[in-house]
Amino acid sequence: MSFPGPGRRADAAGAILVTLAVLVFCTGAGMTFREIGAIRAAGRRLAVVLPVTTVALPILAWLASHLVSGAALRGGILSAGVAPAEVASVALTGLAGGEPVLAAGLLTTSTAATVLLAGPILSIAGARSSASQLGLLLTLALVVALPLIAGSAMRSLDPFSGRDRPVTRVLGTASLLVLLWEVASQIHLSASDVHVLLALLAYLAGGVILGWLLAIGAPPGQRTAIVLPTAMRDFAVAAGIATSAFGAAAAAPLGIYGLLVLIFGTAAVYVARQQEHR
Repeated sequence: MSFPGPGRRADAAGAILVTLAVLVFCTGAGMTFREIGAIRAAGRRLAVVLPVTTVALPILAWLASHLVSGAALRGGILSAGVAPAEVASVALTGLAGGEPVLAAGLLTTSTAATVLLAGPILSIAGARSSASQLGLLLTLALVVALPLIAGSAMRSLDPFSGRDRPVTRVLGTASLLVLLWEVASQIHLSASDVHVLLALLAYLAGGVILGWLLAIGAPPGQRTAIVLPTAMRDFAVAAGIATSAFGAAAAAPLGIYGLLVLIFGTAAVYVARQQEHR
């Protein structure tokens, strides 16, 4: 692992949460309030997918967490179960020929569900977190909800006439890379990592199957927009939850999970494009 020492010292000072807030702000800066409002067109499908995933994904994560030992590692996997849809799933849905509006709806509503329900769900799952439910709610409000709203407000008001967009894109990419480094710094390579990898693969596979089941009977574009956001959960927000609730060491599995999610999403786009050309 490259320079894990500085990364661990930065994580001890709360750097993961700060970097996450910057990343979420940049994400919000890519959506206006009007675009978020257009999500209502996909309301009927959202009304089914959101509650099912809110309940089922934490259960899948809880089951997968029993494949590893150690409270911190289990806490990290549980945190993936309460994370919202991955931001990249919206763009990947569009590239795969799906409906980005539905994917964006799942991203936005699942983010709200995470802010409100992550603490209670982790408590029900039996997680012994180091933070109170109120403290976790406050943390998620400060590093997820408020930056997202602030970023979207800036995009909607557009005070810089669009000149800020290249800067926010670069800042978003940089913050994502820094967050990957911070999370990966917590990984201590050992034989136990095989069990962590198997647990994360099991959770990802469960998410794919769940998304496929929820997409039965939907038009092709909607199927893609359901499967990708359901299977791809935001490792960055999960890392913030894990750090706040269980300590920085709990974020270690989420660096691996982030890579798995992005590999899966890229592969799904490739398969979808190949099917279009047949």
